[in-house]
Amino acid sequence: MNLNPKAIFISTKKFEEETKQNNHKILDLREYSKYEEGHIANSVFIDSSIFSWKNIEGYNEIPPKEIVEQTLQQAGINEDDYIYLIDDVFNLNCSLAAWTLHYYGISNISLIDGALQKWIYEGKKLTKKIPNIEPGNIKIKNSNEEIFISRDEIMLNIYNENYVFVDNRSEFSRTMDSQGGSIPGSKFYWWMDLFEEHPDFFVLKKEKKILDDLEQLDITKDKTVVLYCENAAQSALVYLVLKSIGYKHVRVYLAGYNEWRLCGGFV
Repeated sequence: MNLNPKAIFISTKKFEEETKQNNHKILDLREYSKYEEGHIANSVFIDSSIFSWKNIEGYNEIPPKEIVEQTLQQAGINEDDYIYLIDDVFNLNCSLAAWTLHYYGISNISLIDGALQKWIYEGKKLTKKIPNIEPGNIKIKNSNEEIFISRDEIMLNIYNENYVFVDNRSEFSRTMDSQGGSIPGSKFYWWMDLFEEHPDFFVLKKEKKILDDLEQLDITKDKTVVLYCENAAQSALVYLVLKSIGYKHVRVYLAGYNEWRLCGGFV
């Protein structure tokens, strides 16, 4: 699949317009019980745990190519399909899935800004009908190592002025709980600061506001931005937002602070 020609985050209106076209698939990454209660027409349930792969030590790692490819094929994804990901509230399941697909060279992906909650708030329809699925023909051909970073590579670049390390955890996680501390020199940008709150849903802040907030922290587009949190999903969301507003060099430390604090990373 080619580089995404559309926006990563789209409005419900744009989603409705685009999904009237051919060659697309809608994947619902919520819990199956919620999917059964009601979902967007023609959306296919997919188990989000596929993208929360753990190694033997219990740290996040990239799921095997064969598993991802098989999962997509079983969901009916074809080579020329555009993929829309559906999730609850903050799009965290979708974000980790989207990051993983970006890693495997699949970037024709969009998420609904405001998630399914905004769709429901606007009175748009859901269905309980389960679509028939024909196996897809998508193949994973390559991987994009430039959006991933390991602990060893962080150690090598910890004092590199061209890198900026960004902790996406909450202040409580950094200072009060058992995972207190941070990678030395980190900037702190809580993933929830991306959103503006409405009574029934959350949407992303305007691009200018996000850019202003990041630039005040010296998280600028000329640097390689390394993101980390506890379980990767929050940093995957921040990754998608940064890519959508023009950051070219963004990498996710998938194992995150869970690995760093327990495997010899200094704090």
